[in-house]
Amino acid sequence: MILKSKIIKFIQNNLYAVSLYARQIAGTLVLFVIARYLSVYDYGLFSSYKAITSFILLFACMGYNEYILVSCKKNVDLVRKKIALFLINAFCILALTSLVSYFVPIELHFIFILVLLRVFFDNTFFTLILPYFQSANKFFVISYINIVYALGVILITAISYIFKLSLLKFLILSCIVGCINFIHCSFYAKLNYVDAIKNLKKYFKLIDKTIFHYMGVLVAFLLYSQIPSLYVSCFLTKQDAALYFSAFSIAGVINLFIAAQNQKMVPEMINASIAKVKNILKQNFILVMSINLLVLLTFLLVGKIILFLIYGNMYYQNGYWLLIIFTLSNIGLALANVYGAYMTSNGKQYLKIKMQIEAIFITIIIILLFQVVNGLYAAAFAYFSSGLYIGIRYYMKTKELLMRDAKQSSQL
Repeated sequence: MILKSKIIKFIQNNLYAVSLYARQIAGTLVLFVIARYLSVYDYGLFSSYKAITSFILLFACMGYNEYILVSCKKNVDLVRKKIALFLINAFCILALTSLVSYFVPIELHFIFILVLLRVFFDNTFFTLILPYFQSANKFFVISYINIVYALGVILITAISYIFKLSLLKFLILSCIVGCINFIHCSFYAKLNYVDAIKNLKKYFKLIDKTIFHYMGVLVAFLLYSQIPSLYVSCFLTKQDAALYFSAFSIAGVINLFIAAQNQKMVPEMINASIAKVKNILKQNFILVMSINLLVLLTFLLVGKIILFLIYGNMYYQNGYWLLIIFTLSNIGLALANVYGAYMTSNGKQYLKIKMQIEAIFITIIIILLFQVVNGLYAAAFAYFSSGLYIGIRYYMKTKELLMRDAKQSSQL
């Protein structure tokens, strides 16, 4: 009974993180299940389109979610207006990308557009609307929305597997669920898209120049983190891409928990005392690192078995060492998320740009050096090296800022 009550209390205290896990598990389950009945080529095609559209849609949310939260200082009405403006921008990017796709050599244009919409509903929209729930302190509400959405995705996945639906039909069903979630959240947050369109000039005046700090950080981030995936998607075979993304998807499950902790930490540290900030950082560091090390140990022991059980194909066992490399990468990314949260909450997002530019060069150099030997591992090592570098640099910079801020606070 004591253990049961502790588990219930843990879930209640971490419901938001649990809900994000539900979304991630549902999303990952999609990849695992469709890989079991689609051909390796089709799975590689879907994974490649997903990587490309994810890269494109990063331009629809270039750190805008963090900018909205920090710049509005929890003014809910102002948050709503900025979210509406940035979502309109996202709609324009969706339309432009869909149009341009018909003029470039893409094998299946309609599939590409459906993947684009799925990624928007599954990631971009959620990221852009999140500041409303953060500023309104409605983590329980967004948690339940996430859980319902995850159940919808799981239902679609089950139907697709049972009836062996084609990739086209699976994507159409996914977009329908995403569209329903989009409409529901927009109404709940009371986002007025019509007013934003009618008064674009007025809404644009709400944006200040600090947004460029967030854009710069996101551009640098997407370059050093997405270059390996784009390299695999564009230059390696679809079979190699399937192997790379199969391992990447499993290792990436932990990253949503890391992101959830970051999203909770940022609003908690806004205008907080140095003592409280240090306590938040310490608690989250211990929690995140403990879980990462446990996951790493699990994959080291039974990684090949997990790959085979999940994908149901002996071919994917060849991704064992890729899985280990990606899991090690998560340790650096976890360090970056925990300590980078302080720079974000403290309005010093611009400090990340230089460090991320350095990581970009590391990524490119490693791919160029090792691609001749093995393109797959060149991409994997590039991802690992840049993630570890960023983690160490964020840690050192945050410690420096905390010492300086503590000294200034004591002098007041």
